[in-house]
Amino acid sequence: MNDLKRFLRRTDVSLIQFFFYIGALIYLLLKGHGWWSVVFVHLFFVVIYGFIYFRQEFLLFFLSPITAILFPIQNYLLRKYLKNFKQNVPAEAVVILGRSDWFKLEAWIKHNFLKSEIESLVKYLKVKGQDFSFYPDAGSKDIEKIMSDKSIKEVYFFGHGTSHVFQLNTDDYLYYCDFHDSQKYGKEFVHQIHCGTPDGKSLIDYVVPRENQNKCFLFRKPINSFDIQKEFKKRTKNIHG
Repeated sequence: MNDLKRFLRRTDVSLIQFFFYIGALIYLLLKGHGWWSVVFVHLFFVVIYGFIYFRQEFLLFFLSPITAILFPIQNYLLRKYLKNFKQNVPAEAVVILGRSDWFKLEAWIKHNFLKSEIESLVKYLKVKGQDFSFYPDAGSKDIEKIMSDKSIKEVYFFGHGTSHVFQLNTDDYLYYCDFHDSQKYGKEFVHQIHCGTPDGKSLIDYVVPRENQNKCFLFRKPINSFDIQKEFKKRTKNIHG
């Protein structure tokens, strides 16, 4: 009895589920239900567990025939929209945009952001009365200059990432710990507008004064377009009072 308890404590529940799934396939074959029944049950388990374990990535790939058309159109509309604002020049607030490498699969099935998200940010910045500029194609050297420029008080990182990393391009990553020197890279505010992780230091922890950190945009969990727009709408509403 004690051996059974130790076995159950040690065994991963998902492993038990996996062997249950294999057993169901073998059972169907032995009962003579035929290969089509086995294939149907297999696909059923793949879809269910694909969504459970991979969630957003699975859903995006499932919808890839739609996203392959939608995301390039969104990218074109966004580029056209950004022409209405200053780009690649220092300002009080700077928005660094992650970008996609269209020679990589990820660009076609996983968007950095939607035009509506950027519009919600622009509305917020205008209500605040801030001078702002977009950097849609920033590289590592550009980020170094931005973070070192004391005239730039506030920086937004908009795209994909974690609490520790920002994805500049599909295969190009910026590590926030490279800016651990608060004397050199200090900012009044930094906003990490992308997914986060529950542990470890963010860029905000490194470069923003402690009294301002709670005012920065940082989610220590996966987020989506709805979360981002909801947050900016709330901030805009708070300014209006």
